[in-house]
Amino acid sequence: MQNAQTTGLASLLAALALMVAGCSETKKGDEHKTHNGNGHARKNFKHGGWWCAEHGIPEAECSMCSPKVAREFKKKGDWCDKHNRAMSQCFICNPEQKEVYAAKYRAKYGKEPPPIEEE
Repeated sequence: MQNAQTTGLASLLAALALMVAGCSETKKGDEHKTHNGNGHARKNFKHGGWWCAEHGIPEAECSMCSPKVAREFKKKGDWCDKHNRAMSQCFICNPEQKEVYAAKYRAKYGKEPPPIEEE
């Protein structure tokens, strides 16, 4: 009986961990859709850590993954309608901003950030 309880508890904890693990929801296979409505497909990106490897921005600041963060940037008037992200995070319109975020990564980890998928 105790073995069944342990298994049940482990399953419950695993399900809970999956629910709070990151900022994306799983779709077919390894593809994901963002919650903020960008609708771009992602593959094999792990979220929930300090760094959003997909976008090259700290997770807590990523306007492309977090609808809450996106709302905050929009409220401040910092928004790129063309690319659906904070203007200060739009490396397409403002390529120099990529270096701003890369410097944050280097300051924290002492090495270069992982490459991001170019758009």
